[in-house]
Amino acid sequence: QKGSEATLLAEAERKRDRWRSIPAFLVASVGGMPDQVPALDDASSLKSVEDQEYAELPFIPPGTERQLEDYAATCAAVQNVLLSLHSEQLGSKWATGPVIRTKAFRDVVQLRNDELVVGLIMVGVPTRIPRSSRKRRGLDGDVLRDI
Repeated sequence: QKGSEATLLAEAERKRDRWRSIPAFLVASVGGMPDQVPALDDASSLKSVEDQEYAELPFIPPGTERQLEDYAATCAAVQNVLLSLHSEQLGSKWATGPVIRTKAFRDVVQLRNDELVVGLIMVGVPTRIPRSSRKRRGLDGDVLRDI
């Protein structure tokens, strides 16, 4: 059961304020994918223009081996960006979810219809850095043999 309109508005405002506090966002996308935006005929069941802008679009996965390879390569690039940010003592979070699959989001970041969003990377300065409880092994000996 959904909450009252006041509760929903308060929750939306809380989320908006949290997103505004994040200093930087990176959007990782890959082109050459199947069309990610349905034709208007497919979305005609939506009641208003606003509904069409904020409704979650269907997830349309890579359809060919090449598209899958390009998607995987983009995921690897995102991981390298996260490692680079970490090496500079910056905090980051790789996020996906319904927000990246709306027409409104796609319009804000100016995506082509053939671009699939791999993730939204949030970047900031961490307020605290957790201590690692794991003790690292030294690099003595043959690492490959140890594995």
